[in-house]
Amino acid sequence: MYRLGWYFATWLAKLGIPLLIKVEIIHDDEANVYVATSSDLKGLVIEAQTLDELEKEVLELVPELLALDYSALRSQATTHLTFTQQPIVL
Repeated sequence: MYRLGWYFATWLAKLGIPLLIKVEIIHDDEANVYVATSSDLKGLVIEAQTLDELEKEVLELVPELLALDYSALRSQATTHLTFTQQPIVL
């Protein structure tokens, strides 16, 4: 897979090579919500009470943002999410 933010990403996507969109997820302890953002996709900022809700909202919003920011990829937008958690240091 090729990251959306890298050089020639949209050109490679037009050739059928899948793009990877990195989504960072943090838990805001003060507000007790999960927050998803992405440096690859402008405008992706989502807040939800649970990871399940967050995943659902990301899956709905990513194709819409791709269509707005990268109109050439509109018909090829697909979304696959993998959630990983960084180790917690105590």
